[in-house]
Amino acid sequence: MDPEVELFTGTYDDDYYDNETEVLCPDPVLPQAYWVLPVLYSAFFLLGLTGNSVVIVIVSRRSSRRADTFILNLAISDLLFVLTLPFWAASSAMDGHWYFGIHLCRASGFIISVTRCASSLLMASMSVDRYLAVIRGHRGHPFRTRTCSLAVCCTVWMVSVITGMPSLVFRNVDEIHQTCIESSDSALAAGIKLASLVLTFILPLVVVLFCYSCMAKHLWKYFGSQQKVHLGKPKPRRRHRWLRIVSCVVAAYSLSWFPYNTLSTVKLIAELGKDFPCHTAIDRALRVAAAIAFANSCTNPLIYALLDVGFRRRTQLTMPKCFQPCCLIRPFRGWNQPSTITSTESSSSYTRSN
Repeated sequence: MDPEVELFTGTYDDDYYDNETEVLCPDPVLPQAYWVLPVLYSAFFLLGLTGNSVVIVIVSRRSSRRADTFILNLAISDLLFVLTLPFWAASSAMDGHWYFGIHLCRASGFIISVTRCASSLLMASMSVDRYLAVIRGHRGHPFRTRTCSLAVCCTVWMVSVITGMPSLVFRNVDEIHQTCIESSDSALAAGIKLASLVLTFILPLVVVLFCYSCMAKHLWKYFGSQQKVHLGKPKPRRRHRWLRIVSCVVAAYSLSWFPYNTLSTVKLIAELGKDFPCHTAIDRALRVAAAIAFANSCTNPLIYALLDVGFRRRTQLTMPKCFQPCCLIRPFRGWNQPSTITSTESSSSYTRSN
């Protein structure tokens, strides 16, 4: 797993603490991090816990459909991730010290690694699903069933659990500085980090870019060729509403995690090359990039609430009345909301995704 927790603690290998290195490498911890990070992580926790819980409840109460499988698993992944944020918020507020024991140190690192891998692979799977729907059409139908979606999600979780196993081995609490860190001294640990970066960043990014570039080219040609056929009539775009939601979800994840993954790759290459005696600039940038990346854990419910009329309607009908004034479930002014459940069913984006 990448040095996620190092971003919270701001502590690294013991070599940074000898006298000569302290002169060359100033403290990488940002002074503002002691109060900014706890506030941000607490906000992400509250928003992510509420939003993803609502998504899980809404999707679970629906009739089982193929698209809901990806939505449910993605919400579960985000929910598991935000459950670790209170520990890191407390650790950041206490100058990076970890007082929760070695078991919680390893468990939280394991959860972060698993959910990060699961989210990235689920994004790639959703992109492939949309690619088959747009490019292949009916020819891709045998692969676009609820059974296949369940099999893909189960495979993603198994791969993610295997990917998170090194955190249970290499993560420990430093007895001197009382920080939860993951060892990166051995070649094996560095190789595992590199493999994790390829699996959770490079490979999903290549898949997403390929799928969406092909879909953009196909849709451009399709709507261009249909311009004369429709003779000014509105083009049927209902079947592409789910594509819009998936595109926003994938874009939000990619933009949130791209800075952190890129900086992690640069730092890992620098560590393997032994060319940079000091990584202070990278470490500080990583702390900022981590806060941006972790904000993604609470963005998906906002996307569903903004773009899916059916989701907003189901939330108002399912959740207690005390939640209805929340901005997550109250539609913005100017949005037309169906007056009946039946009309909502027909206009919902993700209900039409089968």
